Amino acid sequence: MVKIIRLLGLVSQSIFLQFVHLVGLVAFLIAAALGYFKVPSWVVPIVAVVSGVAVDKFADVTDVTGLLEKASKANERGGFLILVYAVITVVGYIVGAYGRHHHDRLKATTSAPKLNSK
Repeated sequence: MVKIIRLLGLVSQSIFLQFVHLVGLVAFLIAAALGYFKVPSWVVPIVAVVSGVAVDKFADVTDVTGLLEKASKANERGGFLILVYAVITVVGYIVGAYGRHHHDRLKATTSAPKLNSK
């Protein structure tokens, strides 16, 4: 149980670091757009893997490593970054789909014509 709590803490710290770098925010917004425009959900793992590998290979995260030492050490492992971006993109996709659902529901209630039966 303690190991699960530590893993959750490490993942949340790493997500925070990715959002500080703005790369995580971009991945989140892409996933939210995918969910909003009803793109099939099997695209989400592809976005997560591509984002995780791209950040592992090309992003320089040394400027914020002093914030969270353990998370920055874990971010040096490519597999861990894929897990982090999987969480970011899944949550982003759900937020986008939820936003689309409520947008459609709001639009349906406000644009429905009122019929008078007189």
